[in-house]
This record gives sequence, structure tokens and C-alpha cells, in this order.
Amino acid sequence: MDPQATWTQMLCAVSQRDWDEAQEFAEALLEWMRKGGVPPQTVRVNMRHQWNRAMAEFGCLLALQIVRDAMARKDRSN
Repeated sequence: MDPQATWTQMLCAVSQRDWDEAQEFAEALLEWMRKGGVPPQTVRVNMRHQWNRAMAEFGCLLALQIVRDAMARKDRSN
């Protein structure tokens, strides 16, 4: 897995409201990091792995919450 590419793809999917892709990338990156994988660089400043891991985990969890909220709104409107 390329965590940097997955991070970027997740962010793009959220910005494009591609909820299925956003969920897939967020879950894959969380699993990768939970198994000890190196986190992506989350900001342009070179930070320690602990910082990037925390930021990436938060970003993934936030993306999953955004997906759940969007799906709930869609279900209510149908």
C-alpha cells in the first residue's frame, strides 16, 4: 500500500463527494496504520511519524463520519 497516495485519494474523494471511494480509502488507511504501517505525510511541514499518525487517523475518522452523515441525509430524502 502507498499510504501517501491513499491519503490523497481519500481527501479528493471527500472533496468530490464520492462517498464510496472516501469510505474505502479511509478504512484501508486506518487498517494499514493499525497494523503498524507508516502513516502518510499529512501536512507540508516534515513532522514526526507520531504527529502524522494522529493527524491521518483523525482525518480518516472524520472522513468516515462525513460519509455516514451524507448517507443518512440521502436516506432521509428518499
